[in-house]
Amino acid sequence: MKLSTKMISVFLSGCILAGTTPLYAQMRNNKGLKKGANLAINITNKKKDPPRTYVNLGLISNYPCLTGLGINAISSITHYHSKGFQVAGITNVTGLNAAGFQLSSIANVTGKNTQGVTIAGLMNVTGNSMSGIALSTLGNVTGLDESGVSISGLITVAGRNSSGLHVAGLANVTRRTQRGVVIGGLMNVAGESMNGVQLTSLLNVAGTKNNGVQLAALGNIAVENHGLQLGIANYGDQNRSLQAGIANVASQTSKGLQLGILNISQDSTAHQIGCININPQTHVQMIISGGNLNKVNVAVRFKNRHTYTEWGAGAFYLDLDRKLSASAFYRGGVYCSLLPRLELSADAGFYHIETLDNKNEGLPARLYALQPRVNLEYRLGRKIGIFASGGYSWTRQYGHNQIFDHKATFEAGIVLF
Repeated sequence: MKLSTKMISVFLSGCILAGTTPLYAQMRNNKGLKKGANLAINITNKKKDPPRTYVNLGLISNYPCLTGLGINAISSITHYHSKGFQVAGITNVTGLNAAGFQLSSIANVTGKNTQGVTIAGLMNVTGNSMSGIALSTLGNVTGLDESGVSISGLITVAGRNSSGLHVAGLANVTRRTQRGVVIGGLMNVAGESMNGVQLTSLLNVAGTKNNGVQLAALGNIAVENHGLQLGIANYGDQNRSLQAGIANVASQTSKGLQLGILNISQDSTAHQIGCININPQTHVQMIISGGNLNKVNVAVRFKNRHTYTEWGAGAFYLDLDRKLSASAFYRGGVYCSLLPRLELSADAGFYHIETLDNKNEGLPARLYALQPRVNLEYRLGRKIGIFASGGYSWTRQYGHNQIFDHKATFEAGIVLF
């Protein structure tokens, strides 16, 4: 981070301020910057040590300290401190600390600390800490801590910690701890802990802990999640709070809650609510079955300690005088053991039905069915079992309240694995 700040500072000053010695090494010590060209009118108190300039107007200015007003058409270099109102057509450079208001079309560069409002056409660079408001079209870079409001067209970077509100069109990057709210167009990264809110369209990352809220359209990553992860995909080595999304993954400990379509955890004590829940105790089985409505079905069942979910597809008979239709279905249920090999279960299923050629005979192209069932399953061996089910089915057309068909349903099949 320090190397990046040095390169940016030297590049800007070297390109813009001809005849000025390299800035960064001078700015980070107490000797300030060396003298250079000064094409300006100054009102200065030379009795002070270092001398204080109260009014500065010109093209290029190079003087010890500003306490008041400084306006220059090209650049303004202050060796030590700048306090007040500093405006330059291209760049403002302060050797040590800057406080007040800085405005330039290219860059504002401060060796140590910046306090107040800094507005740059391209970039604001602070060697140590920045507190206040920083606005730029390219980036805001702080060597250590950044606090307050920082808004950048592309990127904001804090070499140590950041707090407050930070908005970047591309990314917000904090080396250690991020507090407050950060909004990034594509990405937000906290190298260690995140104790606030991360909001982005692509990815949020907390290198050590997420103690706040990560909101991303795509995904969130945290080594330890102690807060909320909300996105399409959420990942944490340890999930001790809440993951909510389409896919949630905890590769180690999961003492919290996973809420989504697919939940994966390496912790057998994980709390999971979703369509597919996988943990070390999950038993994945294949089911082949048929019945009076569901003629031929193939499904995969994810069986946990007391619950199970099932995804499948097959052929669906609307009536004896109809042709076969295709269906895809999902079931969720609970079970208990009656005997060592005999289980009783109950579930409810949703079927999506494509009527195929039946639509040419006046039937709707798509239907759906709701089916509650009660099941008995007997294990013949470790890898095979048989079951029989009985329930009821209500079939309806999408967007209509009328029942298209309803009848009792019976099904039997085998369970593999």
